[in-house]
Amino acid sequence: MHFGIMIALKLKSTNFFTMNELKQQHQNAKEQATFFMKNGQINDYFKALLEINRYKRLMVAIVAN
Repeated sequence: MHFGIMIALKLKSTNFFTMNELKQQHQNAKEQATFFMKNGQINDYFKALLEINRYKRLMVAIVAN
């Protein structure tokens, strides 16, 4: 294989694993946010929402590349 193709395949597989990890972390943050909301922990709820937004932006950045 050509060097450029090998690098492209490596980046694609790395993005795949990164995306799966980000999806899992995003889902965990959503579950935490729901838990905090139900328990009335407003400050922790807002922090979890910020974390959700961060993971969402990272996933969009990976898809864009």
